[in-house]
Amino acid sequence: MAKRRLAWAAWLLAAAALWLFENNAATLSLLLASLLLPPASAAAARRGRKSVRLTLAAAESCAKGAALHAVLSAEGVGVFSRVAGRVFCENPLSGERAETAFSFSPRLSGASALTLAVDTAHCGTLRLRAEGRTEDLFGLWRSEIIPCDEEFVTVEPELFLPRVTLTESATAVADSERCSQTKPGSDPSETFAVREYVPGDPIRQIHWKLSQKSDALMLRELGLPVVNQTLLVLRNVLTADERVDAARADATAEVFLSLSHALVNEGFAHTAAFAEHGRYVLTEIQNETDFHAMKARLLTLSWEADDGALTRLLAETPYAHIAVVSAAAPPDAETLCRGDRVTVLTASPSAVTPGVYAVPFTAAGYREELSYIEL
Repeated sequence: MAKRRLAWAAWLLAAAALWLFENNAATLSLLLASLLLPPASAAAARRGRKSVRLTLAAAESCAKGAALHAVLSAEGVGVFSRVAGRVFCENPLSGERAETAFSFSPRLSGASALTLAVDTAHCGTLRLRAEGRTEDLFGLWRSEIIPCDEEFVTVEPELFLPRVTLTESATAVADSERCSQTKPGSDPSETFAVREYVPGDPIRQIHWKLSQKSDALMLRELGLPVVNQTLLVLRNVLTADERVDAARADATAEVFLSLSHALVNEGFAHTAAFAEHGRYVLTEIQNETDFHAMKARLLTLSWEADDGALTRLLAETPYAHIAVVSAAAPPDAETLCRGDRVTVLTASPSAVTPGVYAVPFTAAGYREELSYIEL
């Protein structure tokens, strides 16, 4: 802006010198036009500023890698002004940022529109925002930023379904107030079903009274306790020395969500945890509704500074099974894994700490590498 005003001042001096030297109607007209038109354009642009409207529109969600376009529209751009600025696109989960310049020229009526391609290579909630200002045609005056509502687009993750096994643990909870309606288990206080005895079945579960009445050995299948014994942690924190590229961040989020979804499909209640605004947030996942609500929240996350909150969280948890999904191997992994309760799934295979129960995966092949997970 300052450079343009200096250029205009220099032009006025040159036009004045030319008029003094030539002293004719043509040079006088040039001097008067140079003196009056730029201020008139700036005044007209200033008066028309309040009528300018910017609108940004995009789809609410899309599949990863799908073509997505955002449309930026401008209304009320006068004949003596233009609107210029930038559209910013940010994916906090992958750490990607991009910006595109735009400019709307004067129009006699109607609205101008610009279509922008949006990168959807990695999952997350994209934040789209536009910053535009009204300018006069000569660039001597510029308005404050024109208000424009932000748009948020969810790029859906591509989930896969690993086979998950929970190993026996000494800290497992023995019984529960609720039992599964679809899976047998081992809660002696609840009966899941009654069926005929098959050789190899536990003798202690034979229903003797019913067996006497039916003249056949009948077996009580015990209820499966619906108890939350599993904690899934997304380590979306980084130390000062750690760096995570977009591909590894994307893979880490998809592994975490796929693991949670697999547990839901198996009927296992669990708790999901991730860092948000400087603290770890715990969310109970009992069903598909809980999972989708957690997924929507997770896709808006960003990477935060590691202040040791994860170590403190795991030291205080009573869970029998803990899985930490991390883009980089935690520097305190050996401390986290004491008692063999913690499984670390990390996208940095070369950085796994010796002696730690770790399951490495790569950003390119995690679907095949994690087809079976034991916690």
